[in-house]
Amino acid sequence: MKRELYPASIKAALMHSIDKVSSDVERCVRIPGKDFTRSRKLPLKTMLLMLIGIGGGNLAKELYDWFGYKTDTPTVSAFVQQRDKIKPEALETIFKEFVSTTVPQKRTYGFRLLAVDGSDLRLPANPTDEFSSIANHQDQKRYNLVHLNAMYDLTSNTYVDIAMQGKKGMNEHKALVSMVDRSNITGKVLVLMDRGYESFNNMAHFQEKQWNYIIRAKESYGIISRLPIPDEAEYDLDLTITLTRRQTKETLALIKANPERYRWLQPHTTFDYIDRKQDNMYDLHFRVVRFPVSDGNYEIVYTNLDRDMFPKEKIKELYNLRWGIETSFRNLKYSIGLASIHSKKTDSMLQEVYSRLILYNYTSLITLKVEVPPNKQICFSVAVLVGKQYLKGNITTARLLEILTKHLSPVRLGRKYKRYLNMISAVSFQYRFA
Repeated sequence: MKRELYPASIKAALMHSIDKVSSDVERCVRIPGKDFTRSRKLPLKTMLLMLIGIGGGNLAKELYDWFGYKTDTPTVSAFVQQRDKIKPEALETIFKEFVSTTVPQKRTYGFRLLAVDGSDLRLPANPTDEFSSIANHQDQKRYNLVHLNAMYDLTSNTYVDIAMQGKKGMNEHKALVSMVDRSNITGKVLVLMDRGYESFNNMAHFQEKQWNYIIRAKESYGIISRLPIPDEAEYDLDLTITLTRRQTKETLALIKANPERYRWLQPHTTFDYIDRKQDNMYDLHFRVVRFPVSDGNYEIVYTNLDRDMFPKEKIKELYNLRWGIETSFRNLKYSIGLASIHSKKTDSMLQEVYSRLILYNYTSLITLKVEVPPNKQICFSVAVLVGKQYLKGNITTARLLEILTKHLSPVRLGRKYKRYLNMISAVSFQYRFA
């Protein structure tokens, strides 16, 4: 396909996904046979498209912008009432359909490169929402927080799956396992993760899925504390750990004779491949690699990549690519506007999350094959603005490409900044902005 036709194909794929979902009204609405059965100014397809492409300004302004400042523009109340009829599963289905039909199956060293990470999202105050409401102390004012767990394609810069959790009961390990187990991605896959995903259970799920992984290790506690690690600055070890829940004489003798190989799992430890009622054992095969990242600084990772094909230098190169999901969170939150969720209801919040993810993927994909000079990149915030106008049919493909290539920013490799933690306040629904 010619590069100048690629954005048009992405737009057509998104519209097809919206058409496909909106054609099955019964599955999209809360009250089948009643919702979206009458002819209105805001039919289901229009509502789905608006939820994805609407901006972050005042809602009345956004409605007038969308309908060209006509006198019969729907009211804010009408929009909100129509929106409440739509189940969040409708937007989730569009997200999955769009991903399955548009994300390129690009490979690096023969692998589909994915990264998994999580990020918190602050919500408007709603003490009655059990899913997101938190109070650290009995007398403290409650606040609302959710956790977005995401699986991200590092080559096409798109989100391929997510798992939403309330911050109070969040478990990133469960979210990772759910995304891995339900994935239908075929072929060779390599998943990159930070140190928060270190666990035998996660590694076993990858082993059973026949996926490869690189997980950053905790350096002074956790799994590393009981491994036979040499007293060297750099190393690359092949290890096999045999896990068991048995406490028979034979098992205890094995653990005592070879504590570096055999490991007893406590009853509360999550591990999905040992039946608590049976006496089975599980062998976990992996490498432990330590390499330098800067003067005097080292990283330790666990991986099941082949040693001959992927020595330490390549492991380091691949793990550095994980930073792509960190920069994607910045664009998703601030250029797309996910940092300013305006909904108090859980279902409406999920609507916004999937809508923003769809818009992020759409923006990334329409810019994917645009030619730019070396060491330059398209300004993502500008791409979001023109991408919305392109989706609404206000500009042509030629004009889209012209604007995108006009707004470029330099690619600055190796930059380092100190992380600042600032207090974030919820943004009221009346003051929408992105």
